Amino acid sequence: MSTDIENTKRGRPSVNVSWPEGAFTAQEIHNSLDKKISRVSVHAKINNAIDKGELEICGKVKPKTGRPSVVYRTTNS
Repeated sequence: MSTDIENTKRGRPSVNVSWPEGAFTAQEIHNSLDKKISRVSVHAKINNAIDKGELEICGKVKPKTGRPSVVYRTTNS
């Protein structure tokens, strides 16, 4: 009997997100992933990347109607 455990994490596997070059919004990331993860999960990954210093906020897009969208970009460091 083997006691080796290969994967101790249960549930849905995590989805890795690669940040595009240039400016982007969370909605663009959500659409590019073919909606594999929820909008809330995309925002959580973006907030974690901002805390780590991988992303920075570079502005807001204010549509004619509706809520403004925050625009992000990768940091140069």
